[in-house]
Amino acid sequence: MKKLYIIMLAAILCIPAAAQNFNSAYFLDGYKYRHRLNPAFASTRSYFGLPAISGTSISVQSNLGMSTFLYPYNGQLTTFMNGSVNADEFLGKLNKNNTLGVDLSTNILSIGAWGKKGFTTVELGIRSSTSLNLPKDLFEFMKNAGAKSSYDISNLGVRSRNYLELAVGHSHQVTKHLNIGAKVKFLLGIASVNARIDQMNITMNENEWSIKANGNLAASVPGLVIPTKAESGAEITSPSMADELDFSNIGFGDMDVNSILSGVGYGAAIDLGAEYRFGGILKGLNVSAAILDLGFISWGNTLNATTGENGWSFSGFDNISFEEGSDNSIGKQFEAMGDDLANMIVFRKDQSTKGSTEMLSCTVNLAAEYELPFYRKLSAGFLFSSRIAGPYSKNEGRFFANLSPAKWFGLSASYGISNLGSSMGAIINFDLRGLGLFVGTDYVFWNVTPPLEGIGIGLPYNKFNLNLNFGLTFNLSRYRTLGDWR
Repeated sequence: MKKLYIIMLAAILCIPAAAQNFNSAYFLDGYKYRHRLNPAFASTRSYFGLPAISGTSISVQSNLGMSTFLYPYNGQLTTFMNGSVNADEFLGKLNKNNTLGVDLSTNILSIGAWGKKGFTTVELGIRSSTSLNLPKDLFEFMKNAGAKSSYDISNLGVRSRNYLELAVGHSHQVTKHLNIGAKVKFLLGIASVNARIDQMNITMNENEWSIKANGNLAASVPGLVIPTKAESGAEITSPSMADELDFSNIGFGDMDVNSILSGVGYGAAIDLGAEYRFGGILKGLNVSAAILDLGFISWGNTLNATTGENGWSFSGFDNISFEEGSDNSIGKQFEAMGDDLANMIVFRKDQSTKGSTEMLSCTVNLAAEYELPFYRKLSAGFLFSSRIAGPYSKNEGRFFANLSPAKWFGLSASYGISNLGSSMGAIINFDLRGLGLFVGTDYVFWNVTPPLEGIGIGLPYNKFNLNLNFGLTFNLSRYRTLGDWR
């Protein structure tokens, strides 16, 4: 399993840390971090937040569920690879591209302060985003190997980006009805891994599968050492194996200051936003737009590898046991599949060491809200949010009902539809004179599995989407807004 883990190395380093934004809070004025969703928004009070407690967001998004991979068998659960699981039933649950994303954002320091006509923010935090894409044809090969003599697998990949972010933003009232905002972000890259298999052809050749692929691996992790099989002294049965990466002998070299600084990344990004609140007969109609995380990170020393021009052979997925007993846990079944999957993919090291530059995954938000004329503290809203990230992109439309009966209290409920499925969201927010508190989620789920071995808790059964956002801030000023909206 170690071979597979290194492909997801950045996730291992920083998870259990641009992350997924908390969209359910978009229209709630008292929510302190609305400026993260649109820099034209201002907090209703000056505030400061301490590490961790001031704001943490943990999010998992997928168009798959545990019910896709786990099935009842002899009174317990087994994986989809068990022969008792009908292939058509399993494959019918899959999409052409099957994605899993894990995001974490946590504050180290957060400050918001009111000026004469504007609101300024300074934030320091850790941001982590990891995405996995598994094409349907890969699962067809795993489940039905031999049903066809050849398989064409494309767009297999994993990407993880983890960095420290210092953001300085300002929102300002331009006219009676128009607010604008901008935020500048300075980024310090902690770790990045991007493994892509753009195309893979698998063909039956006598008793083994012959594989040719077009893919690459770029890993920017300070101190990381992944030797070739020639360098590690692993068994080599053909000359072409000498430059293959040996994931079973990964490690870290000298972790002195110079080696760490040569491997970290440096970058910058901007957020831009605008908000317009109509007057006259359209009073109560508010529209807004923003683009977030428009920027890049340039990394120092980067380990580069490709699948190369030479193909390789693969014996197949044959290490998975379904016999009853303690050694037949779900975890061990998935571990055996992970080992086989790692053996199926071969990367050959590019001996040249060079840096790399990558664009961040930017987000576009477009929204409209209407405050009901008979009770303006109640409103309905719609937010379209598009996260542009290549094969890991997400588009969502979310409908809102928002209620703020008092300046110190508000709540919002929402329903979102995206390419990862539908979800319910909710937030409750307290905006008191000395204290601010919020808790909410973009994904309310009801059905969970029984507690899984090794985890101790159940996981969402139908779609593996979960999200938790919470924070505590210390408020320092009276209630204010950009314009006399109330």
